[in-house]
Amino acid sequence: MYHILLTILLLQATYSDLYHEGQMLLNKGDIKGAEAVLTKAALLNHGHVPTLKALAEVYAKSKRFPEAINQYQRIIELNPNDSGARGRLAELYSWVGNNDKAIVTYKEAIELDKKNHGLKTGLARVLRWSRRYDEAEQLYNDVLKENPNHHKALEGLAKIYAMTGDLSAANGILDKAIRLYPDEAELYKEKGNVLAWQKDFHGAMEALQRGLSLSQNNPDIYRTIGDVYFWMKDYQKSIETYKKAEAVEPDNIDTHLMLAKVYRAMGKAQLSEEHLKVALRINPFNAEANKLLSEISGSPGYMLVKTTGEALELLVHLFVFGLVIYAYKRKRRILRRRHKVYTYFVNFVLPAFTILTFTIHFGGNAISRWLDVEMLHSLSENLLLFALGISFLTLLWAEHKSKEFKESVVLAIGAHPDDIELGCGGFIMKAKDSGAKVYGLTLTKGENGHSGNGSRKQEAEKTARFMELDGFWIKDFKDTGLKESIPMIKDAIEEKIKETGATIVLTHTGIDIHSDHQAAFEATKEAARDVASVLCYEDVSTPREFVPNYYIDITGYIDDKLRLITFHKTQEHKTYMEPSVLKGRAAHRGLQSGVSYAEAFRIHKILK
Repeated sequence: MYHILLTILLLQATYSDLYHEGQMLLNKGDIKGAEAVLTKAALLNHGHVPTLKALAEVYAKSKRFPEAINQYQRIIELNPNDSGARGRLAELYSWVGNNDKAIVTYKEAIELDKKNHGLKTGLARVLRWSRRYDEAEQLYNDVLKENPNHHKALEGLAKIYAMTGDLSAANGILDKAIRLYPDEAELYKEKGNVLAWQKDFHGAMEALQRGLSLSQNNPDIYRTIGDVYFWMKDYQKSIETYKKAEAVEPDNIDTHLMLAKVYRAMGKAQLSEEHLKVALRINPFNAEANKLLSEISGSPGYMLVKTTGEALELLVHLFVFGLVIYAYKRKRRILRRRHKVYTYFVNFVLPAFTILTFTIHFGGNAISRWLDVEMLHSLSENLLLFALGISFLTLLWAEHKSKEFKESVVLAIGAHPDDIELGCGGFIMKAKDSGAKVYGLTLTKGENGHSGNGSRKQEAEKTARFMELDGFWIKDFKDTGLKESIPMIKDAIEEKIKETGATIVLTHTGIDIHSDHQAAFEATKEAARDVASVLCYEDVSTPREFVPNYYIDITGYIDDKLRLITFHKTQEHKTYMEPSVLKGRAAHRGLQSGVSYAEAFRIHKILK
């Protein structure tokens, strides 16, 4: 008996010593050493929870998440009431992308420890990642009721407001958090993000540099600074900053994806491809990397044209000038909607520069007695090249390179006058300019939303003319009473689908707060059952639960979209008709999709 007791005591001392040695090595950063020692300790005592936790953390630090998860599952089997272990297991589930399991496990941990703010903010974070913003916001607010200065709750709530487009509220919360925790680098990073989304790039850089001074070589901050430079189109600085993030964290897939995007924006397809291949080595199944690589591999190479001699130079000038004039004549309808300067430039300035260049080329000897022909030749060439460049860029901007809707027939449906303009006006104009047939159908005259002396019907007709719709109809269904007439609305929509041959239908979303908008969606869903694609747009009454999965770049149409709302004089007193509100929403959606301004849609069905 004495010998057995002595053996047990010796074993306890041995694994205890090993456990403490492993903890010391782990704290020093010697992951391999800590793993070897803690594995021995765990073999000596299978049920020593502190040893198992330390070993699980070794696996987590080594990014061996499945092994870390198995360890914590074993710990919970040994001690089902260990809320801390459940919380850590939930966090690990979220790291491997299993948000559903993470949410369930966090809730189990909170049941064991209802006052634990760390568990609540952890659950809120995963809910935020899952786009369940309302639930996450409620949890953060619950924590803040008990502790108004809770660091993670303030930071998380600010992120929710930023992600849902309420940038002013996000800014306010971040300012409070920074006052409370002035040395927290993560807060400055988030502040920089929000300011950048508001196009305050100078303020964003100040906040990010402050964060970097508090946490030197922080890869997340470097990446955010790189993002801001990318949005500013300062590609060289963007690359330099992403490279710093790469040096600190070589295996971060986001860094390589962003470097690929920057190089692609610069026209350096080979460098972009190299970083995409690195990203796919890190995660071969990453959808974004695979998509970008496919696009680059399938794109035609850039052709470098070099002029050799005055004759070839002149031919190039002549060709480009003819191309500009030809394209201008084809796109003069679009250019008329832009500033008059474009018309004057193409009609007068560009021809004047061309005539001057031709005169110098062919009449140099005649004018050499009065002027320095070489100097004049050089000046005229530079002026002509500048004029051609500006003209060509102008036409590219007018063209938008959008061919995706060329053979499409689009029918946009709105419950009230101004719904189509607010929800999908940019899409409509872009589709029209790319060669699509585009029609509009408004279900009511909006009589209940009328104020002032104007006619909402006339206002809608003006916007239809501005958008150059191929057809536009306003029905006489009862405003705010569409739910009572869904079968008749379905028949009206079905009639227009057959009449136009629509292949794409744009309509309200079924989760919209406004009952008329819900009714429009329900009727469209039935009427468009045989239409290839149905997309739901967001409107002023669309709730934050609306999660878009289809975006249209309207960067070249944002000014036109803002002009659309100026036709609706009877609605100008409403807050959502403010240009800043409309532009802010488009900027927010643009940042989500990687462009300056965008419209967001939810796919009901689509045929690509």
